[in-house]
Amino acid sequence: MTTASILALVESIEQRGADAPATLAFRSALAHKLREAHAAGGPATLDAIRREITAADPRRTKARAAILAAAQPALSEPSR
Repeated sequence: MTTASILALVESIEQRGADAPATLAFRSALAHKLREAHAAGGPATLDAIRREITAADPRRTKARAAILAAAQPALSEPSR
């Protein structure tokens, strides 16, 4: 798990938009990566990843934070 792989998924979601068919697959993969990060390092790791991803492009901070927040409820769901 790397922040770079999570950032790549976030960027893919941004580029395709919420209605694109591929977005569902990217969201699923993002939720999986976030669960892995949480398992590896807990909430502190997720916070660090969120800060790094939102800081990577200050113009996209709000959009990226929303994408990550939408994926985080999946942390309470069992992995599939």
